[in-house]
Amino acid sequence: MQTEIKKITDVEYDLEIIAAAADLATEIDESINKQKSRTTMKGFRAGKVPTAMVRKMYGKSLAYGIAEETVQRTFKAEILDNKNYDVLGQPVITDIEYEFEGDLKAVVRFGVRPTFGLENLSKAKVFRLVHEVTDVDVQKEIEILLGQHAELTTVDGPAKADSYVMVDMQRLDEKGKKPQGEVQKDVPFLLSDENLIPELKKAVTGMKVGKSAKVTFPGMKGHDDRHYEVTLTEVKRRDLPELDDEMVKKVTNDQVENAVALRSQIREQLISGWDQRSNELFQTDVIEKLIELHDFEVPNSVIEMYLEAFLKDAADKNKSKKLAPGFDVEGFKNSRRAQADSQARWMFIRDVIIADQAIEVTEDDHEAHFAKMAAQGGFGADMMKTYYKSMPQLMDQMEQGIVSEKVFAFLGENLKVIDKDKDAYEKEMKKG
Repeated sequence: MQTEIKKITDVEYDLEIIAAAADLATEIDESINKQKSRTTMKGFRAGKVPTAMVRKMYGKSLAYGIAEETVQRTFKAEILDNKNYDVLGQPVITDIEYEFEGDLKAVVRFGVRPTFGLENLSKAKVFRLVHEVTDVDVQKEIEILLGQHAELTTVDGPAKADSYVMVDMQRLDEKGKKPQGEVQKDVPFLLSDENLIPELKKAVTGMKVGKSAKVTFPGMKGHDDRHYEVTLTEVKRRDLPELDDEMVKKVTNDQVENAVALRSQIREQLISGWDQRSNELFQTDVIEKLIELHDFEVPNSVIEMYLEAFLKDAADKNKSKKLAPGFDVEGFKNSRRAQADSQARWMFIRDVIIADQAIEVTEDDHEAHFAKMAAQGGFGADMMKTYYKSMPQLMDQMEQGIVSEKVFAFLGENLKVIDKDKDAYEKEMKKG
């Protein structure tokens, strides 16, 4: 048997295998003899069917099986057992030529871990969102709670910045002229809602009942703008109830006793929410910067590994846990290939950081994590520890989370991090 390993790229290789017919003959003969002992045929005693007849009936299929096993066995011996190759993903037989009692030729393509070092992290500039929760923020949240119990009174108008309004919305064509489809009647919204589309808020504020205005809603990336004719049909004034102890209990389902306690709880929730949002945005931005900073090849086998995971997720969303009939697998893969590539790149960069910094999870890390979880969930740390250690998958997820925290802590210390408040941060993000 002859084998040759050919480098295709820095992260992909071909193992070429050539096995002469004589190399396979002994194994094929042994397989045919085993089949003979199991073969029954009219006119012959069990196991006594002539070898020539068994070879004619089963030889070809048995030989193809031997050929495949030979390829797999050779790949294991030459590559998987070779410490020079860190194989990732699923190897693929890209070419195989074999005819019964002839020579075998096969090519196996496999991917390996890319080799690279960390770039100078101080060259990468990353913005971090910081927000100090104020009394104004707390008051806005309280007004949202009170708004559920507000008294609405119809007024003549015009619509003010804090009015509750009803509008009719007529979709227009791409030029903003001809009506398209039916009118959406009496669409309600609060003009002071911070999530309201700015163009809609600007058009309706100051408008009188019965008046109309054309509004263009900017399309999301890759989508066209949407055009509407908006007609104001009703304006209501909102009168919020007083925040006394009775109202506090009402809006919190008797969970909070008074306004002071409610404001304190809301402040803590807002601080926690902003911290989480800041952390998630920071991590996303850091990953993008690190991918930008490091240029290396990714083996296709790893990208395929991520794509298969995406397909499994798509299937798991169905009750049958299978992809819907007619599902465009290739189209789906093509649409998610860039995402798979990015996730693979981050995995490799993360692994390099872990190796370079010798990041590991210690028993002290376990204890600190269980104590934190216990404080949040109301269970004892020892109980949490026992439960997690009885579930290996949960332990692995927890440890991966701890490792990630350490990775991002290292990056936060070594990247050029610039803190920005909400407005400044959003301005930087728009710059791209």
